[in-house]
Parts: sequence; structure tokens; C-alpha cells
Amino acid sequence: MATLAPELGTRGGGANAGAVARLSWPLIIALVAAVAVVCGWTGFIASDDELYYGGALKWAAGEPFAGDSHWTTRFPLVLTLAAMIKLVGAAPLALHLTALLWFAAFVVVGTLLARSIAGERGGWFAGLLLASMPLIAVGGSVVNCDLPEATFLMLGAWLLIGEIGRARIGRCVLAGVCFGLAILCRETAVLALSGLGVLFLAGRPLPRWALLAAGGGAAAVLVGEAAFQYLMTGDALHRYSLAFNHDSSLDRAANEEGNLLVHPAVDPLLVVLVNNEFALLFWLAIPALIALRRGGMDWRRFAPVAAMGAASFVLVALLAHKLVLNPRYFTPSAVAAAILVGAWLARLEWRRAAAFAGVAVALNLLMLMLQNNHPRWASEALATAAAADPARIITSDRDTLLRAEQRLRWAGLANVRAEGDYMLVPERLAGERPVVARYPAPWRPAGAIAAWMGVEIERLKAGEDMVLVRTR
Repeated sequence: MATLAPELGTRGGGANAGAVARLSWPLIIALVAAVAVVCGWTGFIASDDELYYGGALKWAAGEPFAGDSHWTTRFPLVLTLAAMIKLVGAAPLALHLTALLWFAAFVVVGTLLARSIAGERGGWFAGLLLASMPLIAVGGSVVNCDLPEATFLMLGAWLLIGEIGRARIGRCVLAGVCFGLAILCRETAVLALSGLGVLFLAGRPLPRWALLAAGGGAAAVLVGEAAFQYLMTGDALHRYSLAFNHDSSLDRAANEEGNLLVHPAVDPLLVVLVNNEFALLFWLAIPALIALRRGGMDWRRFAPVAAMGAASFVLVALLAHKLVLNPRYFTPSAVAAAILVGAWLARLEWRRAAAFAGVAVALNLLMLMLQNNHPRWASEALATAAAADPARIITSDRDTLLRAEQRLRWAGLANVRAEGDYMLVPERLAGERPVVARYPAPWRPAGAIAAWMGVEIERLKAGEDMVLVRTR
């Protein structure tokens, strides 16, 4: 069975390297994944995850819920979270376990997919890159739809790739079911799946009927969901109405958040090349692509993943003013890049390959340690201040109040209100008001290490120092 890269043991490794791969690589990937999650641990951020949680609570209570926002119609994720709530209760642990579950599923399925394309050694290298990728590792602690969507896309691609040259209708339909579930996780999956349309027109490497069978499997899932929506709401297209009308008030300046933008023609490239979420991944993909093309490898097995990654990149770039240039929308492209790099590393001499992989993983971990893992620090501080003395009536700015609501509910606190005798504010805004308590901003992981070494860098704090002041 042809793959992009030779199997371990045929180049630069030998029998010993083969034994290491079979016995040690899964443990190495698991260890790297665990370190990456710890470095990037963020947890509940009172954003989309709060909306998923709200929908999951209804399902966990035994109430079928059609969804009241496009977040709560992402049923594969919401139902997973609902199951965790039933298992461990309505607490932050349910969110953490859900995030970890989908992160683990992403890494396992991604590695299996990479091995089916790049061979055993290339698959392990790709697994390392996927497990430590900052964009993905942060998702190991934050409930999000990106990982379930990508996992189902990869699982469907893995099933299709396994049918190249033999195309059994059952597995092709099952691949389509996975694609349908990916769409239910988030409609942007359609952008990646449009790449399979190019393969359909070409009629290879899979026969057209195989892709039609996959389309039938996806359609079955979507029709089933539409029937559910019709029974619940009387509108079979309820989820799409919510999805296509939810962002009329989005601030498109969000394109500039965390991105280096120069011109619309090159901005998408800059997002993947100059962004902490991907570190060196797409830079390494350039020599990988050149080397593999020179090697004259059989690209048939890579074609479905490459097509989905390329289509996703192009369409997200074209729809930048609708979707926003958020790195997470480039996840299918990142998966394709990781597999490409893994296949390239598998062709290198062992020490060179290990050096490249080590540098890539180390930089991924560094990027995770530099990121802000307390993005809602003010709301965390507010909940801490409220818990310190439940008799005090505390207030803060509107956004902080909203972001703290769920934390306060979990803590059973009711002393935070729109008006109060005390107010939580950034220290720079305290003015002459009496300061009752101080809440220094926590360090980012890299900042904590630097502070331990005696070097304090303010820019490596997670936010502003907060103070509780008396208002009257």
C-alpha cells in the first residue's frame, strides 16, 4: 500500500528504531500532549464555552433542546458536555473533561490519519506536531467546537483513504456520516468538504460513486437533524437560520486581534506563517512540499486531506470579512501541513529528523507558555473578591459582571450586583478611592518562570492588577 513516506526501518532507522516506534512513540506523543495541555491550560473563559454549557444543561436535565443560538445547535459537542454533566455534575470539571476528551480524540484520530498517509514513522512525527500545536493544545482545556469538527473531518478522511483502490460502499457511507457530524459541529466544515468536489470532478483517486456514497451518508445525518428541528420548532432549517444570522453585530476589527495584517491579498498567509498558534508548522511545510515533490511520491492517499486543507484555506481567505481571520478556521489546513511535515521528516536521517521535530515541539511549547491563559482575569478576580466576604455587595464594569456570572453561580454567591458599596477596578483607575483589597494579575507560564528567576516582565502578566475599592 503506497504512502507518502517509507515505513520506519527502511531508511535511517533500522530494527532498533522500528522497535522504538512500536513501543515508545505512543507514550512519547501522550507525554508531549500532556505537557502541552498543562502549558496551555486555560479552562473556563466565559465565552462560547458558557453557551455550550447552557445548552448542555437542558439536555442533561432530560429535555430535548433544539437550540436557541448557533452555539447550542452544535449537537455532537453539546451532547458530549451533557453526558459529562450527568457523569460528574454541573461543575467546571464537566467542561474540563469534555475538552480533554475531544483533545485526546483529535490527537488519536489525527495520528491514525497521518500514519495511513505518511507511513508509521511519518505518522508518529505528525502526531507529535498535532499534539503540541498551540491552537490544538489550548483546546485541551477550553470547550470548543474546533476539535470535534476537525476530528470528524479527519475520521471521515481516514475512512475514505482506506478505500482507495477498493472502495467499499459501507465505509464510504460511514465516512459521509462523519462528515455530516462535522457539519453539525460547525457549518464551516462545508468549506473543507468542498475540496472533495474537486476530487469528484477529477474522478480520482476515488471513484465518483464512492464520493457520492459519502455524500449520501452526510445527507442522512443532516436530514435527520432537520427532522428533529422540524419536530421541535416547526422549522426544519432552524439551525441554519440561527447560524447565518448570528453575527450581524460582530466587530470586524476582530481580524486585527492577534494577527499581523498588511493587505487582504496576503493577510491569510500571514495568519498561518506569523502566528503563535502555529509556530513553525507552515514554515516547515514549505521545504517538506519541495522535498516530497522531488521525491516523486504517490500523492493519491494525501489527496483528500490536501484537497480539504487547500479548499478550507482558500475559502476562509475569500470569506475573511464574514468569518474573521481566526486561526481556528485554518485547522484543516494545519492538519494537512502537519501530515506533510511528518512525511518529510520520515525521509530524513534519524538525527536530523529528531532535531527538526524537537525544535518544532519546543517552539510549540514556548508559544503555549507565552500565551495568556487567564483571558478573563478580571472576572476571576471578581469571583475571588466576592467569595472573600459574601456580606459585601460588589460591582464592576458591565463586561466583567457578565463574564463572572457563571463562576458566581458555581460558587453559590449572590453578592455581585449592578450597584454596590464596593467596586472591582484596575489599579490604575482606583484614583483616590480607599483600596480594600488587591488582586495582582497572575503570570503567564513563561512570566512565572522568569519571576521565579528574579526577572519580572510586566508584559508577561495575564492582565492588569485589580483592586477592590470602597464606592461610598
